[in-house]
Amino acid sequence: MKAQFNDRPTTDRYRTFVGLDCDTKAGELVAALRERMGTQGRQDPFWDYFEAKLNGTKGPAHDELYHLHCHLNDLRDLLERWDEPDLAALLETLEVECC
Repeated sequence: MKAQFNDRPTTDRYRTFVGLDCDTKAGELVAALRERMGTQGRQDPFWDYFEAKLNGTKGPAHDELYHLHCHLNDLRDLLERWDEPDLAALLETLEVECC
């Protein structure tokens, strides 16, 4: 007898993003980055570039999660230089759950 698709257990090899609210988490991280950059008078060439990307003034406009995903390593480096372990942890969570 030939096996049919219905004979196999139902599995989904793709992870679902339902309930993770990745856009909200990305927005929270970006808001925290902007707040800490602005209130502490920090200057950083990467931040200037990244903020222009977020604002859509440099290159095509995309959502915040897209930009965070594209610049994970640069952001890790930035947060290490800024000594921001709480934001680095949020970036790590975002990467694991949403990227």
